[in-house]
Amino acid sequence: MVFESLVADLINKYLGDFVENLDRSQLKIGIWGGDVVLQNLDLKESALDDLDLPVKIKAGHIGKLTLKIPWKNLYTEAVVATIDGLYALAVPNVAIKYDAEKEEKAKQEAKQKKLQQIEDAKKAAAEQGKEKEPKKDSFAEKMAAQIIKNLQIQISNIHVRYEDSYTNPDHPFSIGISMADLLFQTTDENWKPCVVKEAVNQIFKVI
Repeated sequence: MVFESLVADLINKYLGDFVENLDRSQLKIGIWGGDVVLQNLDLKESALDDLDLPVKIKAGHIGKLTLKIPWKNLYTEAVVATIDGLYALAVPNVAIKYDAEKEEKAKQEAKQKKLQQIEDAKKAAAEQGKEKEPKKDSFAEKMAAQIIKNLQIQISNIHVRYEDSYTNPDHPFSIGISMADLLFQTTDENWKPCVVKEAVNQIFKVI
C-alpha cells in the first residue's frame, strides 16, 4: 500500500541510524487506527557515533515502538511516537572489542549514507540552477515535513547502564539511571505545546 511504503521509507530514514535490521516486514499498519507498531528492536552500537561522545552503545533494546499518525487530521493533530521499554548499556569507546564483520558493515552503511547526501546535494544544486518555476514539493515530501514538524515522542520505562572497566582497571565501576517517562514536544516561540499548521522557518522543541 502507498501509506505502508511511505511510512516504511520515513522510519528507515530516521530510525535506520539507531535501530539494527529495521525491516519493512516488521511494520504493522492499521490504516483506520493510524498505528505503526514495531516490537523487539535492537539498538546499533553506532547509535551515538554522530554525537562524538566518549561512550558507545554496547547493547540496547526497545521493547515496543508505536507510531500514531492521524491521517485524516494530519495538519491539526500531532504525530505521536510512543516507546515502551528503552534499555541501553554504554561503555567507553575503547572498551568495544573489534569485530571485523560489524566494522565492515558499519563502513558500508556510512558510505551509503555519504553517497545519499552527495546525491541529495547535487539534486538541490541542479534545481537551484534551473531558470524556471521552483519545483513544488511532492505529496510524500509535504507529509514527511508535516510529520517531523509536529512529532511528539513519549518514552517510558527507561534504563541506561554505564560500565567502565577500562579507565581504572583495578577499580571497575558501573552506574545506572532509570526514568519513568521522557517527553519531547513541539512548542511555539513561548515554549507552549502546540501544533504547527503552516510553513515555518523555525521549529521549537522542548524536552
